[in-house]
Amino acid sequence: MAARTSANFSSCFTFLKEALVLPTQNPKLFTPVFLLIALPSFLVLSTNVLFVQPLSMDMAELAIKLQTTDPSSAEYRMILEELKHDVTQLILVVVAVELVALVLGFVNQCVGFFAASSTYSGDRYSLPELLRKAMKGNLKGPLITIAMVTVLRVTYMALLGVLIYSVMQVQRHYLIKVLSVQVLLFVLCFLAFLYFNVVGMVSVAVSVGDTERRGIRALRQAWRLMTRVRRKEGLVLVVAICLLSIAVSPVNLVAAAYTKNMVLGLCLLVVYALLSGAEQLFYFAAATVYYCQAMDSKGEAMDYAYAKIPTGEANC
Repeated sequence: MAARTSANFSSCFTFLKEALVLPTQNPKLFTPVFLLIALPSFLVLSTNVLFVQPLSMDMAELAIKLQTTDPSSAEYRMILEELKHDVTQLILVVVAVELVALVLGFVNQCVGFFAASSTYSGDRYSLPELLRKAMKGNLKGPLITIAMVTVLRVTYMALLGVLIYSVMQVQRHYLIKVLSVQVLLFVLCFLAFLYFNVVGMVSVAVSVGDTERRGIRALRQAWRLMTRVRRKEGLVLVVAICLLSIAVSPVNLVAAAYTKNMVLGLCLLVVYALLSGAEQLFYFAAATVYYCQAMDSKGEAMDYAYAKIPTGEANC
């Protein structure tokens, strides 16, 4: 009994082990995919260090000067124009970088999931071959699913923000009673958000592996797999992704806070971008392996159930 329990426990982590070694089965594909995935993180972080932070500091200094300057003076108008210029420049930089990162994020998810799916199924493509195959095949489905999951994720985050705001607006005499309920509600909603993120990843894997499922149908299939077919493995996947994200994030905090040496700070950002790329690549591989194994177990369960249906031939 104990041996069986131990075997069942270890089987819950088997797909994670397979996801870890999956990129090693096709290095010529996963090496450029890994670098491509790491690029948006480095782009956003380096832009923040090189442009956003200096502009923000200049704007803060100008705002302080503006408060101590006579509004009727020429210096006031000059500072105001300089402040407007910095604000415009900051907005343009942030919008441009975010748009580029968003597009690259869509591309990276498609490439990452196609790479994981093709490699797990036994194909050994190079990156150009994979891109040609994706362009000729089922590219529309994953893009629709990624867009839908992104919209739902942003909507969910907005609702969490509203919930936080409502907690902050609680009156003092209602604080103890209402705050405890709202904090509990926020924690539950946040945990559901973490779970939904993983369901969204699996839904993209579904749309890559199944050309007939995209958007809501892919999300529904992912939810069914994680809540009915392989619940234990689904929970392990959620916990693994959350813990890995927590483990990598301190490097970003250290890099962002280290301003004494720009070169060292950028080196730390490179390290974080590479770790972030490896982290996301593992997400894609883990979600893909989970989906494939869940579908295999679902098929085996259906075959077993079909075999148990009495046909009456044995009684003849």
